[in-house]
Amino acid sequence: MADPTYEELSRPLPLTSPKRWYYGGLRRVLRAASPLSEGLSIGFRHGFDSGVMLEHVYRNRPTGRGPLGRLIDRTYLNTPGWKGIRARGELVKDALRAALHEQAQAQPGRGTVRLLDVACGGGRYDLEVLAELQRSSPDLTVQATLRDYAPVNVESARALGEELGVRGVTYEQADAFSDEDLARAVQGGPVDIAVVSGLHEILSDDALIERHYRQLGRVVRPGGTLIYTLQPTHPQVELIARALPSHTGERWVMRLRSRELVGGWAQAGGFQTVARWMEPQGIFGVVLARRV
Repeated sequence: MADPTYEELSRPLPLTSPKRWYYGGLRRVLRAASPLSEGLSIGFRHGFDSGVMLEHVYRNRPTGRGPLGRLIDRTYLNTPGWKGIRARGELVKDALRAALHEQAQAQPGRGTVRLLDVACGGGRYDLEVLAELQRSSPDLTVQATLRDYAPVNVESARALGEELGVRGVTYEQADAFSDEDLARAVQGGPVDIAVVSGLHEILSDDALIERHYRQLGRVVRPGGTLIYTLQPTHPQVELIARALPSHTGERWVMRLRSRELVGGWAQAGGFQTVARWMEPQGIFGVVLARRV
């Protein structure tokens, strides 16, 4: 069965619809349980698609009030979407390791690889890879800039970087879609690697995202690498749309996009797909593309 479309999920259900009453009741139950579960509490406070939520999901440590709260949180963290997010995070880290080594080998005389994450959230996948490389490959020098629009995410990334002892990282608040902010990121020249993970999937505006690939094409140098993520399907897309709030405070209605559609936008931005991986459930994918 095909997933419901964004347009279908955006329309309120009729007052007589059993689904309306079911999802309304589910939303009330989840909100009532939120003081017990850290994950539910974050979701209703910051949005279920927020960077704060993703950091909780990546940590994957059930937290709550007493055994019941921890049980609720464990059940929540084990839902298909969050299991897929963690698998996606591991794929992003694999892609980033490969890109960093490839870019270092492609320009051995330069000595420094420039990395930009335009919407890092808590920055965990970037920082864990950088910490690992600083231990295992000390000759590989990375100048990293981690950005996010939300100050709470920037500070979370900064704290994690300090905890992991990562050097050579700049943390900035910036709008990933702002030409002015992107221009500041390339004042020293286009970057070698850009990462945009989990951002496009929480936004519904196709034109904004199509344009973003063209913007990213001006940020990454020819021969450089773009790592981006996909979400072509989701088994709980209707439950999420009907019961959970987003970071905006509105209903979290996701627009699912095919690999072909997003790949076409990336190609129009000047990127050629080098590799693509899907996590085991097929919900999320990671693409490594080269700027031609």
